[in-house]
Amino acid sequence: MLKPILLLAAGSLLPLAATAQVDTVRASTLPPAQQAERLYNSGVAKFNQKSYRAALQDFDRALAAKPDFAKAYYNRAAVRYELQEYQPAVQDYDAALKLDPASGTAYFGRGQAREALKQPAEAEQDYSKAVETNPAYAPAWYYRGALRFEKGEYKAAKADFEQATKADPTYAYAWHDRASAERQLQEYPAAIQSYTRALTLQPELLPALLNRAGTRRRAGDLKGALQDYTQYLQKKQDNPIAYTNRGAARYEAADYKGAAEDFGRAIELDGAYAFAWNNRAAAFLKLEDYKKAEADASKAIALNPQYAEAYLNRGHAREMLRNPDGACQDWRKAAELGLEIGTSYAANSGCGE
Repeated sequence: MLKPILLLAAGSLLPLAATAQVDTVRASTLPPAQQAERLYNSGVAKFNQKSYRAALQDFDRALAAKPDFAKAYYNRAAVRYELQEYQPAVQDYDAALKLDPASGTAYFGRGQAREALKQPAEAEQDYSKAVETNPAYAPAWYYRGALRFEKGEYKAAKADFEQATKADPTYAYAWHDRASAERQLQEYPAAIQSYTRALTLQPELLPALLNRAGTRRRAGDLKGALQDYTQYLQKKQDNPIAYTNRGAARYEAADYKGAAEDFGRAIELDGAYAFAWNNRAAAFLKLEDYKKAEADASKAIALNPQYAEAYLNRGHAREMLRNPDGACQDWRKAAELGLEIGTSYAANSGCGE
């Protein structure tokens, strides 16, 4: 997720104090309010240059000169957030809000800091105050939606993401996460449209392409899913999950050779990926290459001894390799691990008779 940190706009500098011309005496000290304004503007400039420690010093001095300077508290909080000093940032946002209770951006910033402190409930409250104060502020809707999504409150999350996209129709991440909420709600056509909108706004948002592929697969559009997986893999070849997912789609489309190749590519990228080993075993079963199927299922079991589906597949391979005792043992193990169909296979094959 994006983390927008917004500095309040710097006020224009006040006119410099008049210079005295009596004899050789010169008045050079600025009034405290004017000095604070000058230091504040200097701090903003340094923040924009990512010179955070120097900016912090300027905001410290500005607040020393003008303790009721709300914008300086807000911007010092933003600096402290960047420095990962989250609790001091919260304290500065508290001070800013005491001076300016209607600052929606201060509520939002405090919510960000509280999220960083692993305080999601408090962060959600701040985002709620931010949208109450400024309903047009899209990031507050977005981040509250993200927190609700993480809690499994998909309807509420979707509503928040919808508000974010209304407030800012160009907010690609909000469209993406709105689609993910719709997907969780099994609203697949809407999710596909939302992922497509995110990709239109930000073509290089590759998670949207990968998630749209998965949504199309769930909706039964294997052709569209395969197109999306292939387009994703043309741009990013180091993701074993993407190869595994395309392999699963190819398997469902009865392209077992292509599926085995994709699972193999996933294994090349991550040799400890038990899911890919088991899936390739299933593809080899369809290709009637039972020795390879047995070997791959055994590898999956070695990586995850509790992998019920791998025992089931190895049982099938061993049955075809004329190893009935081994097959029965595997099917019973699959049933023991919660895959009841293992019991049916064992019974139908006369295991134990």
